[in-house]
Amino acid sequence: IFLLHSADISNPTKPQTLSVRWADNALTEFFAQGDKEKELSLPVSPLCDKETTKTADSQIGFLQFVVRPMYLLLGDIVPRVKEEVLPIVDENLKYWQEQKRRDSLQKQQQH
Repeated sequence: IFLLHSADISNPTKPQTLSVRWADNALTEFFAQGDKEKELSLPVSPLCDKETTKTADSQIGFLQFVVRPMYLLLGDIVPRVKEEVLPIVDENLKYWQEQKRRDSLQKQQQH
């Protein structure tokens, strides 16, 4: 089950352009779910409200608290994961942190 879950959350282990595309696709799906929940007068699930969810923040949290710890543990079992996959995860984390910084600057410039 551990390996299956690792595969299920592996999008951030891909090169940046592919990882970003998958993040966008996932959030599009989440936002459609949130819209449906609102339509049905249900509470909106976490990360599913397109009005409040910030893409960069969602990805930073996902990478820091779900993906990276999972792949660190997997790297203890399969050393190549630490050597080859974790650097990609870290690059993608840096990308989203920089994106968050750019979003913040853009927001400041608008006000």
